[in-house]
Amino acid sequence: MARQKNLVRRHEILRNTFILLKKRGMENVSLQMIADKSGISKSLLQSYYPHKNLLITEIVTNFMTAVLKSLNAYSKMKIFIYLILEQGIQDEGVERVVKSILSDSDSLDRWSQILDDWLRNEGVKHDLGSDRQVQIGLNFIVTAGGSLYIKRAELDLDADEISDIMVKTFMSTFLSMDESKIDQTIDEAKSALQKYELATLTQTINEMFDN
Repeated sequence: MARQKNLVRRHEILRNTFILLKKRGMENVSLQMIADKSGISKSLLQSYYPHKNLLITEIVTNFMTAVLKSLNAYSKMKIFIYLILEQGIQDEGVERVVKSILSDSDSLDRWSQILDDWLRNEGVKHDLGSDRQVQIGLNFIVTAGGSLYIKRAELDLDADEISDIMVKTFMSTFLSMDESKIDQTIDEAKSALQKYELATLTQTINEMFDN
């Protein structure tokens, strides 16, 4: 019973943190604000999450996992990246969350790790190259792609172009794949995206802490 109560409280804290991040962005949200919204003391909040970064990391994990779970097994990394960036462009609140992720080094590391785990679970990581190649490549494209996303207005870039750049760079520079394989991957992803219901993902993200 105590364990169940703890899980429920953690979910409530995460839900309230996500709501505050959507409204204000990470830099404008304090532990005290999260505690107040959750109806608990700051000290009780810190017994679950001693530092704000731990909370953000868990938000990032849930956010990325919600996107990945919405994809079929054949879907490509291009789709995953595109959906995250497009969610930010379409939804002002989600953009604050995405920008918070992209401006926090721990969150960027977590994004890279989630992608790495996903490639392994999909059974394709061993075909891509050495573990070191993949990790360096993922770290690079997540950081560089995040910078492009934040500067997208001045560079006149959209989510499709940024995700193309990230995936093409990963495949060509770090995995040394030939151009025909890269073009095939991008074309397959674009074809799948034409059938994808973005509204379904939006609902999934908004409800990810409801159960």
